[in-house]
Amino acid sequence: MTLKERYSSIINYFRTNVPIAETELHYTNPFELLVAVILSAQCTDKRINQVTPKLFKDFPTAESLAASDSDTIFNYIRSVSYPNNKAKHLVNMANMLLKDYHSNIPSEINELVKLPGVGRKTANVVASVIYHKPAMAVDTHVFRVSNRLGLTKAKTPLQSEQQLIKHIPKQYVATAHHWLILHGRYTCLARQPKCETCALTSWCQYFQTKIINKNAPHSLSSKKLIMDKSTTINKKETIKKVSNTKETKAKTEASVKKTTIQKEPKKIAQKAENKFVAHSTSIKIGNKAPDFSAKNQNGETISLNDFKGKNIVLYFYPKDNTPGCTLEACSLKDEYQYLTKQNYIVLGVSADDEKMHKKFAEKYELPFSLLADTNLTIIKAYDVWGKKQFMGKIFDGIIRTTFIIDEKGTISHIITDVKTKEHGKQILGL
Repeated sequence: MTLKERYSSIINYFRTNVPIAETELHYTNPFELLVAVILSAQCTDKRINQVTPKLFKDFPTAESLAASDSDTIFNYIRSVSYPNNKAKHLVNMANMLLKDYHSNIPSEINELVKLPGVGRKTANVVASVIYHKPAMAVDTHVFRVSNRLGLTKAKTPLQSEQQLIKHIPKQYVATAHHWLILHGRYTCLARQPKCETCALTSWCQYFQTKIINKNAPHSLSSKKLIMDKSTTINKKETIKKVSNTKETKAKTEASVKKTTIQKEPKKIAQKAENKFVAHSTSIKIGNKAPDFSAKNQNGETISLNDFKGKNIVLYFYPKDNTPGCTLEACSLKDEYQYLTKQNYIVLGVSADDEKMHKKFAEKYELPFSLLADTNLTIIKAYDVWGKKQFMGKIFDGIIRTTFIIDEKGTISHIITDVKTKEHGKQILGL
C-alpha cells in the first residue's frame, strides 16, 4: 500500500463514518475557546469543562480578565494542571489582547503564538476552529495515532504537523485534527489500543506489524492462512480422537449441531444487549405540535402561533458552526426559495445563544430564523435530548431531528435520518 492510498483510505473512512468531528471543549465565542485551549494543555477536556463555566461567567471578556490578577484566577482553575502558570498566562494574555489587538483574537498563527500561554498547538486549534484555516494542531493523541497508522514518521510534533499538512487535502485538514484526536482518545489508546474494535486496522501499520505479526509472517493473508490451517488440523484431530466409526461421527455431528443451535440465540441476545441504541423522540406523527416561544438571532421573539396557516420545518441541530450543522443549514438555504413556494417556514433550534446564532447566520447568509433554546425548553418539549454515541463515547446531547408541522399545527412528518448535505431536497421529496 502506498502512502497516498493509506491517506486516501483513512480520510474516506472518516468522511463516511464520522462526518461530524469537533472539539469537546465548551465555549460560545473565540475568546472563551482561546482560554479553554490554554487551560487544556496537559489536562483533560472533561476537567476544563467543569472549570470554565464559573470562570466565563465572572470573566466573560478580555477586559474583565485583564482587570483581574493571577491569584484570583488561580482560585477558579486550581483543579487543572499547572494552575499557577496558567493563571499568570491568562491574565497576561488578556492584557496583550487589549494592548496589541484591541480585544480581537488574531487569526494568523505567527500572531497567536505571541500571546502568553499560546504555543503552536493552541494557535493551530484557534486558527482552525474559529477561522477555519487549514491548520493541523498536533497533541499527544494526534502524534501517536498518525505515527501508528503510518501516516507520519515523525519524531516531533512539528514534523508530524508538516507531514500531515503535506498529504491531507486542505478542505479536510481542520476536521482531520478532530478525527485523529478523538480516535486517539477513545479507540487508539496509548497503553492498550482497542485494536479489536478499531475500523482502521486494514490500513494501520501498528496493527499489521505489532498485533497481527507477533507470531506470524508480515501479512494479513499469511496470518489468515496459518489460522485456517491450524483450525483444520485441530478439527481433524478432534474428529479422529472422538471415533473412527460412522455411527459415532454422526452422533458427534448431531450433538455439535444441537449445541450450536442452543448457543446461537444466547449469542444473538448478548449482541443485542450490547448494541447501543440512540435516543429517539417520543412524539408521533399526528400529535399536536408542542407550543414554543424563543428569541432568534436578531433578538426577535418567535412562537408557533406566529405561523398559523403555514407549514413549518422545525429542525433541531447540535451546534452552530460545526461541519454537519453547517452542511444542513446551507442545504436548507439552497432550497429555501422552493420551500417558501410550498408554503414552508424554516426554523432552526439549538442550545446556542443569540450571539452564536447571529454569527452563524451572518457567516453563511442564512435566510431563516435560528431559535436560541439555551435552557433546552423547546428541545425537551420535542423530546430530542438524550443519549447519543460518537467515536465510542456515549453522552447526552441534541439528537438531530426535523419535524414538519402542517397548517393545522399537527406533526405531519418526523425525519430522524437527516441527510445533512441534502436536507432541503429531503424535505421537498416528502
